[in-house]
Amino acid sequence: MVSRFALIIALLLTAAFASAAVPSWQALPADQRQLLMPLAAEWNTLPEQQREHLVKVAKRYPTLQAEQQARVRERISRWASFTPAQRDQAHANYLRLQAMPAEERRRTVDRLRAEHQAETAKPRRSKNDQQ
Repeated sequence: MVSRFALIIALLLTAAFASAAVPSWQALPADQRQLLMPLAAEWNTLPEQQREHLVKVAKRYPTLQAEQQARVRERISRWASFTPAQRDQAHANYLRLQAMPAEERRRTVDRLRAEHQAETAKPRRSKNDQQ
């Protein structure tokens, strides 16, 4: 009986500490809410692991250089615009990339970066140009 009671207490304490680890939207400091604003509407429904990661990013944000801060803001905005399916695909791509040997990962990242730069460098056609 005592061991069952101890197990219940341990589970309750674990749940209490786990929920305290990732604050609700309103419990976030103002500077973190400002950075994470694109995710405000869905913050409390995001998976805990994702919120933990975002809180770590937000805590580290003030120490980053201006260019790095701009990249973080852009990535958070882009992530907020993804559908759940797109987020799942992005996460799967990340895991696949992390599983690659270092040299293959570097070549893949370089190739993807070049493709992205080429795609964003293309002039956009207006509706008048398409006629």
